[in-house]
Amino acid sequence: MVQHDISSSSDENSGPNFPEVPAKGIPVGKYRIVGWSVDTTGRRLIDEIVQLAGYTPDSKFSQYIMPFADLNPFYSRKHNIRVFNALRYRRLKDMRTGQFLKTKSEVSALTDFIQWLETVRGDADGVVLTFHEVRKATPGMLLEALRRNSLLERFEKVCKGFANGYSVAKAKCQSSTKTYNLRIMGKLLLGRESNDYSNAVERASAIYDIVVHLAQGERKDIDTDTSKASTGTEPDLIELVCPYTNPISAEEEEIELFKVLLQRQNTFRPVFGALMKASPPERQHASHLRRLLAENNINYDRLKETFESGGKEGLDKILKEEIANAIEADLTELLEILDCFFDPDKQPIKPKTTWGRYRNYRSRPKSFSKNRKNRLKDSESKDESSGKTESNTDTTASSGSENVASTETSPRNEPQRVEVPAIEVA
Repeated sequence: MVQHDISSSSDENSGPNFPEVPAKGIPVGKYRIVGWSVDTTGRRLIDEIVQLAGYTPDSKFSQYIMPFADLNPFYSRKHNIRVFNALRYRRLKDMRTGQFLKTKSEVSALTDFIQWLETVRGDADGVVLTFHEVRKATPGMLLEALRRNSLLERFEKVCKGFANGYSVAKAKCQSSTKTYNLRIMGKLLLGRESNDYSNAVERASAIYDIVVHLAQGERKDIDTDTSKASTGTEPDLIELVCPYTNPISAEEEEIELFKVLLQRQNTFRPVFGALMKASPPERQHASHLRRLLAENNINYDRLKETFESGGKEGLDKILKEEIANAIEADLTELLEILDCFFDPDKQPIKPKTTWGRYRNYRSRPKSFSKNRKNRLKDSESKDESSGKTESNTDTTASSGSENVASTETSPRNEPQRVEVPAIEVA
């Protein structure tokens, strides 16, 4: 399947995510829960998986994948991974240890992952992959990678769906905290404060343990024997996870709807093109405004026809009637941007240019300016002292002989000439 770059390359950190749709759930059955996490080059649908990890108490899976594209700088710092390009090869390097990582191609890594899932499943009816994300994005990226390599049918036979541990934690921990990300849940529920969440294997382990911990809290008779390790097939664990599991068929439907949304959003590139190349705050706000139009089934051609027939009043009417999930300030700003773009007598709204120019200067600490002032004062004092010494040498030179005066007025870098008397040979 050919993927189209339907998102701005400069908008990767705040890139479009899948719409927040509640999970449809699956009927309770004989399943096995597996913790799952990935490292990626970005959050766009066309981005690639760099590390694929799975976890059960009895087995672990971890494999690095050599991507075709380089990692986004934000995700390179997040995962501590960097791609090194040589003349004839590319290598993946761990920035913490400085060692090069062993990688495989995407199709080989996905094949090994499916084989591992088939082994882990055992006699269960299927596997439920549990991840933990505030905004769901990685299930769609995995399914797109499987579709590219013709492995989706084999994957559907072993995997029954994806369960978001964030939704489980949000439903069960509302009375104790208001933040449900993986680091906070690991600290509150598991007591893990020093875990390395930049590694996909560590995240997969924490995701699994958090779900197991929440399932134990739902038991009426809590087992006091903590030496027994979870197998991932406990009835209480399955009953907890199944309502929050989205089957693969539902995930594929969301991907198709998401692609249509991105194509509609992509029609506004002429309108928001300059704003998407501005500073990160302006780019993020422009992406939000563009997303409002796309989510409400409004495209570029429709707005253009509306302006040609009804002018600014027509744009104002369609924005207020069809965009119900926006505040008044966003509607006013959208109207101004669209009116200035479609009206040939007005200049299109351009981003601010002073933010990037003075960004680094404003971010400097106060000690930088103080140290700079001190260095200037020291240089001025040195210049004054050097001036005084030069004046003293000039006064002493004027009182001396003419030969001495001539040497003082000569340049410093010019060597002094010393006359050597000729030796007469008898």
